[in-house]
Amino acid sequence: MGNQIDALELKYRKYAEAYGAAAVRGDVRATNRNSNKLAEILTKLRACGEQGKAVLRRLMNDGSDAIAVSAAFDSLPFAETEALKILDVIAKKAGPIALDAMMCAKLWRAGELKIC
Repeated sequence: MGNQIDALELKYRKYAEAYGAAAVRGDVRATNRNSNKLAEILTKLRACGEQGKAVLRRLMNDGSDAIAVSAAFDSLPFAETEALKILDVIAKKAGPIALDAMMCAKLWRAGELKIC
């Protein structure tokens, strides 16, 4: 399973970065396309159990805000405290990725964000 996990992590990084770049450009179609790819990868990571969660925990601490926000969002159900900390730090910055972080944290705390 090690090779599968590594491949999923690489794909997650790729599509999270692409999502962030599209968001910064304001390219809604590309943002949606990359969001759909991330959802597919997340399903596969979840199927890997604790190893999949470990990947998301690692990615929350990535140097790329786009990757960190995506991973923090996807980690909220099982690593709430750590994920909210990451989202809060990035939310203090400027730009669409920071706005995503702020809204995710705000909606989660209000109980209005449901993660499937």
